[in-house]
Amino acid sequence: MVSVLWGGCKDEGKFIYIDDSSPAPAQVTDVTVRNTPGGAVLYYKVPDDQNLLYVQAVYEIQPGVQRECKSSYYKDSLVLEGFGDTRSYDVKLYSVGKNEKASEPLTVQVNPSLGPVHLANKQLRDAFGGVSVSIENPERASLAIVLMGDTAKVGYQSYMETFYTSAERASFAFRGLDTIQGNFSVYLRDRWNNLSDTIYASLTPMYEELIPKNTWQEVRLPTDSWDPLEGLAQYSMSRIWDNITTDPYQMFATKADAPMPHWITWDLGQTIVMSRLRYYHRRTMEFQRSNVKKFEIYGSMNPNTDGSWDESWIPLGKFEYDKPSSGTTITADDIALALAGIDFDLENNEFAPDPFVPVRYIRFKTLETFNGPQIVGSSWITEITFWGQLIK
Repeated sequence: MVSVLWGGCKDEGKFIYIDDSSPAPAQVTDVTVRNTPGGAVLYYKVPDDQNLLYVQAVYEIQPGVQRECKSSYYKDSLVLEGFGDTRSYDVKLYSVGKNEKASEPLTVQVNPSLGPVHLANKQLRDAFGGVSVSIENPERASLAIVLMGDTAKVGYQSYMETFYTSAERASFAFRGLDTIQGNFSVYLRDRWNNLSDTIYASLTPMYEELIPKNTWQEVRLPTDSWDPLEGLAQYSMSRIWDNITTDPYQMFATKADAPMPHWITWDLGQTIVMSRLRYYHRRTMEFQRSNVKKFEIYGSMNPNTDGSWDESWIPLGKFEYDKPSSGTTITADDIALALAGIDFDLENNEFAPDPFVPVRYIRFKTLETFNGPQIVGSSWITEITFWGQLIK
């Protein structure tokens, strides 16, 4: 029996004969293996057979869990993924014809190196109001970070939250915990359900409280960039503390020709010791355009009225954050994170050796937006929220 298929619109008038009586193509030859983290690449020579349509690999990544991948006859390689450990795996290679007849399998062995879920380093530590997990993900694999804990002191750990990332480095926090010691653990899971080892830690969340905003006021120092975009009140600095986070037109936005870097100052109206801050992106523009990507924050009890960067300004933190997902697409998870607000914990480091000091005035310095490095440009801040301790 002979079947006829018409070709695509670019090859109008072209048709392909499929002979159902043709035998299966010959096996591939000269197979070589390049083992990779959690996978392998197979290189081979395709048979000289006009009936060949594709080469297929069939293999198990876990007992009872089978995967298949295909490569057209135009190519000479197959990429295998999803292996959970470094033992030997059998892979069956089939040559498949246009009539879907498959050759006898050619079995080759692969020995994947340690997979991305095992290569990623993870760390648990106590944080203000909760616990924090950080990972280094050198392969930029898509990973789920599963946090467990025994916060009720019942003797066993229960599921708390799952975070997702494909970034090279990422940190996540679980908040709302009492300042009592608890047992916590974390493990990683990849998209094939391979699991890393589990790390455990006994942690005590640090005390903090939400800093009220009803006393905050704009301060205009000579070197600051307080002028709103197009002079519109809807973009004035007070939008930073109006508690509106979902309206894309109710935000602070500097003028389009504000020199980079630029900064703004405001008075908290009270003295605090800051522990962390939360930054909200402009709605519908998450991780894009003039949303702030890199910034520094400073505090003072009595800033110089000439706007200079003198010793009255104490560095509290220097931060940078990119979207958790890899590639250029803004995912639903990216948007959900931005809508919830992105947290930045203050910590002692080279930039801010003593960040936990009483301050009343805040200076926010924008270094770069998602537009990338610029000489001039606008920056957007929909809302900023602080946590820490009020100094009575």
